[in-house]
Amino acid sequence: MRAWIMLFFSLNALAQTADVVQRTYRCAGGVQIRAVYQNNFDRVGVVFNNQTYGPLFQVVAASGVKYSDGRASWWTKGSGSTEEAFLMSERTGKMLAQGCRPVR
Repeated sequence: MRAWIMLFFSLNALAQTADVVQRTYRCAGGVQIRAVYQNNFDRVGVVFNNQTYGPLFQVVAASGVKYSDGRASWWTKGSGSTEEAFLMSERTGKMLAQGCRPVR
């Protein structure tokens, strides 16, 4: 899985296209997350604390956009200046990162 996300980081270094979009988020406590969205945002790879999560696929959510692989969830809500995201372990229910806002 790490190879998957590294491939998209490499592609993104050349050019950001509609099919591959990279975003950096700063979360509560100053932690940073890098997210690489692919295929018009239907899946994402997330790098947090030197660990790669993904690919996470878009799933049904009550609000916002949720991505999951059954082990971890990346959830975004809002857009522009109101966008906020969090990363959660689905195995333990523990919040890994919260209050994440895109670095503009």
